[in-house]
Amino acid sequence: MRSETRLLTLLSLFASGRGFTAAELAARFEVTPRTIRRDIAGLRDLGYIISSIPGLAGGYRAESRTVLPPLQLEAGEALATAVGLALLRGAGLDTEHADSATTKLREMLPPAMRATVADIAAAVSVPEGNVPGVDIDAVITLASAINSSTIATFDYRKMQRTEAPVPTDTSARRVEPIRLVVLGAHWYLFAFDLDRDDHRVFRLDRMSRVHATTFTFTARDHPDAEAAVSAAVTTTAYPHTVVLRTAASVGEAKEWFPTRSATITEAADGVRITCGFWDLRWVTATLAAIPAEIEVLHPPELIDSLREHAARAQAVVAASTSSLLPDGGPDTSRQVAGPPSGSN
Repeated sequence: MRSETRLLTLLSLFASGRGFTAAELAARFEVTPRTIRRDIAGLRDLGYIISSIPGLAGGYRAESRTVLPPLQLEAGEALATAVGLALLRGAGLDTEHADSATTKLREMLPPAMRATVADIAAAVSVPEGNVPGVDIDAVITLASAINSSTIATFDYRKMQRTEAPVPTDTSARRVEPIRLVVLGAHWYLFAFDLDRDDHRVFRLDRMSRVHATTFTFTARDHPDAEAAVSAAVTTTAYPHTVVLRTAASVGEAKEWFPTRSATITEAADGVRITCGFWDLRWVTATLAAIPAEIEVLHPPELIDSLREHAARAQAVVAASTSSLLPDGGPDTSRQVAGPPSGSN
């Protein structure tokens, strides 16, 4: 067995977490204990933490299972991994390590698959101003806190709720993190805010100094995380909450109101659409363009806005009917005739 193959096999054995004596390893690989000691020294030089086991028998054990041997991926597995890394850029989680890992995987793929990864990497981009700006370390820290049920702390920059949102002062937060949710182009944390004694939704790109403490908490009852984030994004941030009902399908409703701007649910009496708006006049114009029967459930002021819109539309129709130009052409009666062609 070649020394490189033996080293890889040694790493695989140590990944199991158990210890091995030099004699045991020497018998397994049909080499001398001296060769095994030389291999162990070589692994240590490469950065692997291999500790010596004291005692008469002695032996070796990997210090941590987190140091894994090189992975052996099938071509399809390598392609899937490389594609996922290439798409990280679209999720705002592109990192130097993701780039280097993509490069390594691309080099080991067959030419056809290598071209596929290169096509995806070249095709996916995020225009300036649309990158979520999420720190991958913050994602990892919060995910760890969620899975270990530990309190997280961070500084949060809240936006003032105006038609043109502006940043306000940064405040320190202590939360019991529940779930990370990706909605639209942003990452959100749904958590229980310990200082405000209520559930809150936080955008990750407004966080800084994210830290997972060692203080654990007991999970409490909480609303559905995705529904809570959707409601916070589509209605809570706006002065007007609009609730509509339609006999159309959920799929059709999503064509009129993207999920980034509305919460669309199926109810016993039809499909309900809940969304937020700064100005009810925008809702009125939107409803006028929807090619299906739709009913306003809230607010009553929207009915008045629709009446005003209908009256204005009718006034435009009445004023325009008698003055329509023939065949939609220009009003030639007001054109001044020029001199005949060829005249001085």
